[in-house]
Amino acid sequence: MNLLQISLLLAHEDWVYTKGWIVTIAGFLIVVIALFLLSSIFRGVAAYFKKQDAKKNEVKTVTPATVKSTVKVAEGEIPAEVQAAIGMALYLSTNLHDEEPNVITIERRVTSWNDKNYGVRHWKR
Repeated sequence: MNLLQISLLLAHEDWVYTKGWIVTIAGFLIVVIALFLLSSIFRGVAAYFKKQDAKKNEVKTVTPATVKSTVKVAEGEIPAEVQAAIGMALYLSTNLHDEEPNVITIERRVTSWNDKNYGVRHWKR
């Protein structure tokens, strides 16, 4: 194509509008495809880490035959380990926060954010 044909094509409005729609549709498709690829990548990464966590947090089942009790407890007594666990659970559930006075004190301080001299509206009287 020579320069005259290109200038005639550019001068023709239908050609410009057609190219505008092509660019619009192409841009939209690029964005949709990029979002699809990113969501696929994120789903794959999430699935990978879930599998890694599942492997790391596998629970091993213990049968009573494999557990050997080393502490002999009399009938009706609670073992010392169980007592310690119950005591720790009670301690942690009741002592969660410090006691606070429940009094809110707000003192007005003049800063450049609330100073009247820096206001937008200055009324002339």
